Amino acid sequence: MSWNEEALLAAFDSLRMRKGDSASIEVKRAEHGLPESLAETSCAFANMPEGGTIVLGVDDPAFEIFGVSNPAELEAGLVSKARNAVTPPPQINAYTMEIQGKPLVVAEVVPLRVIDRPATCAGKAYLRQSDGDYVMHEHELRMLDVDKLHATEQVEYDKRSVKGLTQADLQPELLTQYLDNARRADPRLANASDSDILRWTGVVVASGEPTVAGLYALGSYPQGEYPSLTVTAAVQLPSGSQARTKNLVDFTGPIPVLLKEILSWVEQNLSVNRRYRDDGHMVREPELPLRAVRELIANALVHRDLGPNTLDMGKSIQIRLSQSGLFVLNPGGLRGVSRQQLESDDHAQAAVNQRLYNIAKKLTTDDGASIIEGEGGGIRTVFDSTAAAGLRRPTLTDTGVQFKATLWRPDDTPAPTPPRPELEQATRPAREVRDGNTGLVLTALAQGPLTAKQIRERAQLSRGSVYYALNQLRETNEVVMRGKQGDRGTTYALS
Repeated sequence: MSWNEEALLAAFDSLRMRKGDSASIEVKRAEHGLPESLAETSCAFANMPEGGTIVLGVDDPAFEIFGVSNPAELEAGLVSKARNAVTPPPQINAYTMEIQGKPLVVAEVVPLRVIDRPATCAGKAYLRQSDGDYVMHEHELRMLDVDKLHATEQVEYDKRSVKGLTQADLQPELLTQYLDNARRADPRLANASDSDILRWTGVVVASGEPTVAGLYALGSYPQGEYPSLTVTAAVQLPSGSQARTKNLVDFTGPIPVLLKEILSWVEQNLSVNRRYRDDGHMVREPELPLRAVRELIANALVHRDLGPNTLDMGKSIQIRLSQSGLFVLNPGGLRGVSRQQLESDDHAQAAVNQRLYNIAKKLTTDDGASIIEGEGGGIRTVFDSTAAAGLRRPTLTDTGVQFKATLWRPDDTPAPTPPRPELEQATRPAREVRDGNTGLVLTALAQGPLTAKQIRERAQLSRGSVYYALNQLRETNEVVMRGKQGDRGTTYALS
């Protein structure tokens, strides 16, 4: 991406909250020249599906902007280091930006084509994970070989037959549900026999053995044949604790059972927030929107890699709830769709497992909720529901060998308790009562025009929460903006 000041400052805010670099951004103070580790970082970014960005002149972990004294020299050094130390050398787009009156060097590392990966540095291939560069394992290198195969021909692992099993290994209730829904969804199947429907839709093969997709979606115990279809969830304890995790659970069963039980576990382990509705009644809500949680878990279950380098190597879905957020780690990277496409407003459909995807569209959990909608808009729901809750934008990270989705919990700094509706009415009788972040922003602006930074400080909200609330209030004509979007001097005032 090409960075501007607003985007870069927003990225620094996000990294500051993380207290470290990310899988796509690395910052260095570079006060004594180029760090040697940047060769490995350039190599790691070159192997990432979307590359990455190196910023020089910024301190880590405070992410304070110091600037650099020799930007032209550092630009040339970055490009030279990548060309001489990384094989094959990635393209580096380096340029200088002035932020807060100080020059920063920004270097965008362009990802190598799939067929040219992996890039190596001193004979080792690197990938980014969280805020560091790490040497790729053998199974990850084999997964890159699979990526190359995917680039030239379609590999459909979910249609492999499971030797030695029969239709009797499928759960009867789910099988009945699937057949009924398949007949209703497709008129051409309305009068077909059960065996024909199961064979035509990829649940079983001609010999009667279930496919990997059929067993995973409808099997009584898929983990008996493939233990890596187990999903592990745990609460991560803060560093320094005697134990590393608590409430560690291994979930087994077919996809509908997995989805319901995992969602129940997440709900039990989340904190509950209390807020006042517009009618004055207090309601209890999970700190993370369950709709977003459900979409991420369903997507992980249906779109996980089912190839031999994950399914047969013990790579399972991992769910962790930490102090900062909930993350879902999925074996295998994105296939047929980029992270930018997933985050865009357009529907982005790319079924990693075509047969499993189509089977899952015809299944529900035992409470009648669909597994997936099948329209490619599930991730959009994740972003919309977290924004509506005033939370930080979820983070999607694709390394090519694994995909990680993170829902961020409310900011660590507690926000002031929103005033009770009756008290708010007494101080602002002419204005509609609001709750949540919009209420906090309105309360701050009642003191007069403020910049976005001043609103953040007075309302004790994150940058993303403030801008989301401001956009809502501007749409309803309750707040006006004086200035240009992105200018630090722009102020906001009650209309």
